[in-house]
Amino acid sequence: MTHYLDAIISAIRDAGQHLDAAKVWLGRAEKAAGSTWQMPLFGAAEEAHAAARARLDAAEASLRELGPADKLPPVLDELPSRVSALRRALHASEKRLIDAALLAAARPLGHA
Repeated sequence: MTHYLDAIISAIRDAGQHLDAAKVWLGRAEKAAGSTWQMPLFGAAEEAHAAARARLDAAEASLRELGPADKLPPVLDELPSRVSALRRALHASEKRLIDAALLAAARPLGHA
């Protein structure tokens, strides 16, 4: 059981780290506006988002296997809300990425 709980906590921690990395990549992409580096930086942010999403999915699936959130023991009963908070942060970061990519796509690429 301890290994199972470690896996859940590890998935939550990993998701947070990937989300932090996505924010860094996105910030770099926003600073590189108009540069040829901007799109690869957006790509790195999206990869980090995908990794965070996968780890959150794994944590949620494992938590569901333990039973309803309101029936979890006191040590674990906070985990579903933490996963939900990370999920909200992920959605907000993904929206920021989409908005920034759309803004970049709307800029002219060169001079005629």
